[in-house]
Amino acid sequence: MPETRVRLLHNLPHLLRRAHFECEAKFPAVYGEAMTPRQLALLVAVQQRPGASQRQIAQDIGLDLNTCSDLVVRTVGKGLLWRERSLADARSFCLRLSDAGRRMLEDHAAKSASYVDAVTTRLSATEREQLTALLRKLLGFES
Repeated sequence: MPETRVRLLHNLPHLLRRAHFECEAKFPAVYGEAMTPRQLALLVAVQQRPGASQRQIAQDIGLDLNTCSDLVVRTVGKGLLWRERSLADARSFCLRLSDAGRRMLEDHAAKSASYVDAVTTRLSATEREQLTALLRKLLGFES
């Protein structure tokens, strides 16, 4: 039986996973320990669509509904979000930022460029744009 040789450092799924871990590791150095990358994504998505359902927000940030629900509960517990029953569908929850959530986002918005710089320090500006465009294409997002 011939030996198949996988070169991990040339294997795209492996590299994507490693890049994800590196991004996660650099997050606290820029943003601190007050929130996680997923909580920040949740707050940004709610800011962009105030009053949206948990299901809509879960789709926006690429999480399954159960994971998003757990994330919402933790973020509500930190006082960053409000969660209320939908008037249109009592089975559904709608999300809104609290004042503390808005302040947190304002503080973190100023750090966004620093985080991107930390994550892409080995890339030129052109390479950064190319990588972003390719990842958006890979994931099926509009360019």
